[in-house]
Amino acid sequence: MPCFEGLLPAPHNAIVLDLLFDLATWHGYAKLRLHTEKTLTFFEATIKSLRRSVAKFQAETCNNYQTTELPQESAARGRRMATLAAKQGSITPSTSVKVKRKILNLTTYKYHALADYPSTIRQYGTIDNYTTQTVGCAPPFSAVLICLTG
Repeated sequence: MPCFEGLLPAPHNAIVLDLLFDLATWHGYAKLRLHTEKTLTFFEATIKSLRRSVAKFQAETCNNYQTTELPQESAARGRRMATLAAKQGSITPSTSVKVKRKILNLTTYKYHALADYPSTIRQYGTIDNYTTQTVGCAPPFSAVLICLTG
């Protein structure tokens, strides 16, 4: 990961590099097409290491950097506020939008579900074997019978 080396000052650079390594390792195990009980055990150990890395990143690095929303995000929020003000009949909608501070949100399902991968692989197989995509329905059986019998 040479493109990330030296990107941040000394204590935070090591934290980010450890986090990136743990994320890449997790991703490698998640995309693996053939698992054994041993690889799943390593995958679970990687998840524990990833959780420690994320917690360390959140506790030590996130607090030292002020992050804000992107200009596109604040512009979109301003447009939504102007549209809402117009719908409510406000004559002069506010044209200035204050940029919001953004923080790392780990209370999402996406972060919570990272630990469920090994048990899901044990139950259903690797993630290339199935899909969560909705499948179209065939016509009801009675309609097929009517077509066949005329």
